[in-house]
Amino acid sequence: MQKEIKITTKAKSEVDNLNYWLSVSPNKKLSILQELREQYISLFNKQELYNESRKRLRRVYKIIKRI
Repeated sequence: MQKEIKITTKAKSEVDNLNYWLSVSPNKKLSILQELREQYISLFNKQELYNESRKRLRRVYKIIKRI
């Protein structure tokens, strides 16, 4: 494995970052978001809180669905 160093400015880096996210499909963005959520939940031991919030979300969904 060969290491590579790229020197850039902050402004150029921000433009490159924006261009990357504009080129990514919405499904891929959602997939990445879900991965980050799962990492956060496991890293900060938030599984109980996450499960509790999912219960509340299901209740709201049922109410909305009935309307």
